Amino acid sequence: MQAIEVDGLFNARATDARAPWLVRTGSVDALTAAGAEELRELGVSLIVDLREESEAAPAAHGIPVRRVALYGEAPPEAGRLEDVYEALLRRRGAALAQAVGLIAEAEGAVVVHCTAGKDRTGLVVALARLAAGEDRDAVVADYALSGQRVRPVREAHARTVAAALPTSEQREALRLHLDSPREAILHALEVIDGFGGAVAYLRAHGLGEAQLRLLDAKTRVPA
Repeated sequence: MQAIEVDGLFNARATDARAPWLVRTGSVDALTAAGAEELRELGVSLIVDLREESEAAPAAHGIPVRRVALYGEAPPEAGRLEDVYEALLRRRGAALAQAVGLIAEAEGAVVVHCTAGKDRTGLVVALARLAAGEDRDAVVADYALSGQRVRPVREAHARTVAAALPTSEQREALRLHLDSPREAILHALEVIDGFGGAVAYLRAHGLGEAQLRLLDAKTRVPA
């Protein structure tokens, strides 16, 4: 995915800089009117918000929003990144498939975001892109870009959270909040492979055949 500059967004990348089918980003809460217009010019018709209700702020940008609460509870403040991903994949498969289904069914491009745009967003984007037939190595490489883009925006918050935890938990908490190491997404992909791959995983958790065909078609439409 290609880095894009949109007013009010951070950690934003798109499958194509001019005519994407998928855009990933951190929170859109600071999206300006100019930024919203930039997204519309990219063909964005929907924003999928993966945060919990308690995390979300009122949207003033005018782009339709669908929320899929991916954790189903308060986001974890501590824990090993790989364990958090595996728990989401094993316990929240229906929510992950619902988010990918919204991407599949939307006309035009979809923005997917959570708070930092690396964990919940990373899993949904990886599943959508793999199910659409995109290259696994490219998916891994894209995931790994987020840490360097998230850290300048989220480090102060992450250190405040970590400081309130026992010393033994602080290192993993900082990694959870700030990093996007290749080994974390590779572990997630191993879990997905255990279901037979992204398509089989999504099918097992409720994504229909029509949605899978729509998703596959996303990468076959000329830009």
